[in-house]
Amino acid sequence: MTISQNDQAHDRALRIARAPKRAAACIALGLFFTTSSLAPTSLAHANTLGTLNIPQADVAVAVNNAEAILGSGDVTANRTIALQPGDTLDSVLTSQGIDAAQRAAALTAMSELYDIAQVKAGDAVEISMRASLDGVQETRLVALQLRPAYKGNLAIVAGADGAFHRLGTAAKRAETVTAGITTLEGTVTTGLMADLIAAKVPVDVADDVVAAFAYDPQTPSDPAQGSAFKVVYETARTGTGRHTSVRNVMRYAELGSNGENHRVYRYETNNGEVAFMEETGRGVVPFALAAPVPMRKARMTSPFGWRVHPVLKVRKFHNGVDYAAPKGTPVYAAEDGVIQMLGWRGNYGRFIKIVHNDRIATTYGHMSAFAKGLHKGSHVKKGQIVAYIGSSGLSTGNHLYFEVLVDNKHVDPEQAEVMLNVNLDGSSLVRFRSYVSSISETQNLSRP
Repeated sequence: MTISQNDQAHDRALRIARAPKRAAACIALGLFFTTSSLAPTSLAHANTLGTLNIPQADVAVAVNNAEAILGSGDVTANRTIALQPGDTLDSVLTSQGIDAAQRAAALTAMSELYDIAQVKAGDAVEISMRASLDGVQETRLVALQLRPAYKGNLAIVAGADGAFHRLGTAAKRAETVTAGITTLEGTVTTGLMADLIAAKVPVDVADDVVAAFAYDPQTPSDPAQGSAFKVVYETARTGTGRHTSVRNVMRYAELGSNGENHRVYRYETNNGEVAFMEETGRGVVPFALAAPVPMRKARMTSPFGWRVHPVLKVRKFHNGVDYAAPKGTPVYAAEDGVIQMLGWRGNYGRFIKIVHNDRIATTYGHMSAFAKGLHKGSHVKKGQIVAYIGSSGLSTGNHLYFEVLVDNKHVDPEQAEVMLNVNLDGSSLVRFRSYVSSISETQNLSRP
C-alpha cells in the first residue's frame, strides 16, 4: 500500500468513526491481509479496521468480543489518544462522541480494574468504535484500553450481550483482537463456488455468497464463464497461537454476468435477522427449519401440491407433506416457538400448531399422542419432542402431516429454507442505505 493509499484509508476510518478531531489523536491501524498468496485470477485489498491488543484472561470472552465486533453490521475504527494535562477518561470519551450511558458503563467497568482518577498526561487511551447507522448516536464504544505509565495494559470490551467485560489486569499476558475488511475479485471459470474458493474467499463467506445469489431470481443460477465477481467480507481474529479464533462475515457481493451487474448485501435487520438485500431495500431472510422427524426413520409419501386424496378420492391441493413412520416415532418441533393449538382437530386428528415468530408457524397432524406436560401456551425448543406419530383423524396409516405457514400462507415444507420477503421502508430503509454507503465509501465501490 502506498503512502497516499494509507492516507486515504486513514481518512475513511476517521469518517466512518464520525469522531471529532483533536490535536493529540492519531489513528492506530494494523494491516493483516496481503495479496501475495492470492491466485493469479483474483485481486485482494483490505481496509483495516484496527488491531486492539488487550490483556486477555479468558479466550471465550475474546470470542464473544469478536461476535460483538462483527454482529452489528457497521464498520469499526480505532483511535489512540495521548492524554493531555487536565484530561480525564470521561472527557476523552465525550470528545469522541460516546454517549453518556456508554461512558458511565465503561468507566464503571474500568474502575474495577484501576483507579481512573489516577490517569495523567502521557497515559495512552485506545478506543475502538463503531459508526451508528440509526442517526441517533454518533459512535458506539466497542472497546477501551488504558495504558497508564508503569501499569501495563488494562482493557474492557463490549461483549455480545452489550455489557462491558473486564479483560484481565496488568499482570495478564496480552492477546489480540483484530478486525478488518478484505475485498477479493475473480472470474468464473468452472463454477461460482469453486472459483470463489480458488480466489481465497473463506468457505463460510463463499457459502453465503452462493446462497445470496441463489435467492435473487434475476441472477443466473449458472453464471457464464468469464463472469466477474467481487466479494467484501469482514474478519475478527482473537487470541494467539492454538487459541486463535477467526470469524468471517460476508458484507457485499457483486456478480457481472451477460452484461448485467448483480449486487447483494448481507445485512442484519433491526430484530437481528440476517437478510440478503438489494440496494433498493428489498431482499429475503432465509429461515431454516429442522426436520420434524429424522429422515432415517421416515419417508415422504405425499408431497406438497395437487394430488388425489387417498381417502376422499377427489383432487385436492395438499398444503403440507406426509411422512410415513412407525407408530410412536417421536415428532420434533421444527424451531423454537409457542404452542398456539394442541388437541383434536377434525380430520387432522391429534393436532399441534406452533408459532415461531410473527410470520412463521408449523403444524403437525394425525399423531397418536402428545408429549407429556405440553399445553396451549407452552414454549418449546427446536428439536424438542412434541408428539408421536400415529393415524388419528382421517388417515390411511401411521404418518405425520406437516405444514409450514408464512404470513398465514402455506409453503412447501420440503424446500431447504423458508424465504421471508423483506421490503424496508422508513427509518429501516434509511439505516440500510447508511450501511450501503459505509461499505461503498470504505471499499471505493462504484455505485449504480
